[in-house]
Amino acid sequence: MNSIALPILMSGFLSQAGLIIAVGAQNTFIIRQGIARSHVPQILMICIAADVLMIALGTQGMGQAVQSHPMVLKSLTWCGAGVLLMYGIFGFRRAWIQCRAMWLQRQAPEGEQNLAASSDNAMVKPAQTSLKKSILSCLGFTFLNPSVYLDSIVLLGSIAATYGTDMKWSFATGAMLCSVVWFLLLGFISSKMAKLFNSRIAWVALDVTIGVVMVLLSVHLVMQ
Repeated sequence: MNSIALPILMSGFLSQAGLIIAVGAQNTFIIRQGIARSHVPQILMICIAADVLMIALGTQGMGQAVQSHPMVLKSLTWCGAGVLLMYGIFGFRRAWIQCRAMWLQRQAPEGEQNLAASSDNAMVKPAQTSLKKSILSCLGFTFLNPSVYLDSIVLLGSIAATYGTDMKWSFATGAMLCSVVWFLLLGFISSKMAKLFNSRIAWVALDVTIGVVMVLLSVHLVMQ
């Protein structure tokens, strides 16, 4: 790699980092999947492939096509808001199920409470979702989010175009590399966090947090 392309590649890497490293629906979904150790490799592959595809389309010049169809983006906004709201409700529902289980445990006779408490010291992890459901959720968070198109195709594509035909793919390569590094790092760290979630209270806190984040993101999309 020549001395001219390297700074452009780093510019692409840092530009994508500024967009991707944030509390969003996709990242929140990956964190929960990682903590639950549920189909993490497949989810990461989908997220990486989607980002690479979007960045490539933007660099190729698809940004104008996206901007020229505002009704499509508006439809995606409402669909995305609905998906986020639904997943937020699911988060609150999972938290309620865990809280109810803890309440029933306290209501049980003393001998049964001790037995339940002993089993609760082991890893308390909700049942893993099926691979199909996990993939569909990941695709929804990825492609029903209008920010994906505005950031990866329009914004990054516009910045890449400023480097001209010869160097714009160096910028795109840096942005793609950032996506690969970020998603692999996020999946690895969240998987290592699984040991911290060895009680029902920890899972309640996580699912309530996810519910709040998803609902707020849904409202934000609608109000944009």
